[in-house]
Amino acid sequence: MYHFGKRLLIAVLVVVIMPLSAAQAKPFGFGPASGPGGGAKGSAGMLGPAVMADLNLTTEQIDLLKKNKIEKRKVMVKLQSDLRLLRIDLAEAASQDKPDMRKIEAMSREVGDIHGQMTAERIKSIVYLRSILTDEQKKVMDARRVGFGMMNGKKAGRFCR
Repeated sequence: MYHFGKRLLIAVLVVVIMPLSAAQAKPFGFGPASGPGGGAKGSAGMLGPAVMADLNLTTEQIDLLKKNKIEKRKVMVKLQSDLRLLRIDLAEAASQDKPDMRKIEAMSREVGDIHGQMTAERIKSIVYLRSILTDEQKKVMDARRVGFGMMNGKKAGRFCR
């Protein structure tokens, strides 16, 4: 009976944790859904299709962004995978009869570290995008991001909430 309860607890935790981590994972890229190239929101600085279209990216800029998107997606998939596996291990550690709190705290810090790495990768994508834009394109992007933030009653930009 004990093993059944333990397995049930782990199954419930996995069923709860997996959808949460999937909901937290965001599409990473740019494209028809958010401008030229492919994908939804993402390496384009979390900009939508209207902003990407307004930037009037050159073919060379689009090619550079596509290449960068592929590299970043590989990094993000690995980090998301590491995060999911760690959450499963954390759930298992927490379900022990006598959980090792030091181990659980260390694993929790690892979860935070991975979140930090994911945030850093998203910021790097924004920095990369800005590095290939002309001054005029940067002005358009900045103006649209500020305007979008004001329209929603929020601070401008995804990372300023």
